Amino acid sequence: MRLKTKSWIRRLTILPLGLSFASYAVSSTITQPNSVTQMPSPTSTAAVKPPTSTNTLPASKTIDWIDLLPMNVNREVLIEHYADLIIQRLDSADDPNLQANLMAEFAQAPTNPDLAGNTIRLAGYMVVLASREDRITEFLLVPYSGAGLHQPAPPANQMILVRAQPEQALLTSQEYESVWVEGKLQIQSNTTASAQVNYLIDPAQVRLYTAEDAKQAETQAVETTHNEPDHAHEQSKDGDETPHPE
Repeated sequence: MRLKTKSWIRRLTILPLGLSFASYAVSSTITQPNSVTQMPSPTSTAAVKPPTSTNTLPASKTIDWIDLLPMNVNREVLIEHYADLIIQRLDSADDPNLQANLMAEFAQAPTNPDLAGNTIRLAGYMVVLASREDRITEFLLVPYSGAGLHQPAPPANQMILVRAQPEQALLTSQEYESVWVEGKLQIQSNTTASAQVNYLIDPAQVRLYTAEDAKQAETQAVETTHNEPDHAHEQSKDGDETPHPE
């Protein structure tokens, strides 16, 4: 299956960047019945319970893109700042000095040291860097389709350089599919043909993101919404004034 990207890039950069990929995918998923199914299905999502799999790495932790940001900052504010910078890159394509400044800030984007050495699982899109015998051996995992190609790349802390295990490598014909990547996350700066990236998973397990994943994510997103407390009701109950029906 594939995930349909938003046609308007301004909205695209703000929605998925740093948010739950699974939650974003729910609103933009289209099923393609003839999609290739040679590879194993994804092991999990941030909003989906992982099915039992003998190929799953032990003690893996499913994360969202926002988890790649350091914990000692206001992550939501930082994500909004990054989205604004991406929009600036679009609006100032003819200003090389501004472009250089923006790229320098993106390259120095801070990482989350608490994730270093952890086996993680994250969903995203591929920007293919290398292939061998019709198999994708190296790619950037990014939060939105086309990042670093026909769309501006996100900051270096919102991308992961992935080197796939040979038996896990997807076909080059699947390069536009959404995928799950699982492996030990390393903090390591690398300069690629597409962008500067500050995370690495080598070796990695790679699986397609399936329609079943999206269905489970949608179901659990609804359950989470229904289980959220009514803060307004709690405040009225705990406050000095109690509302009365008219």
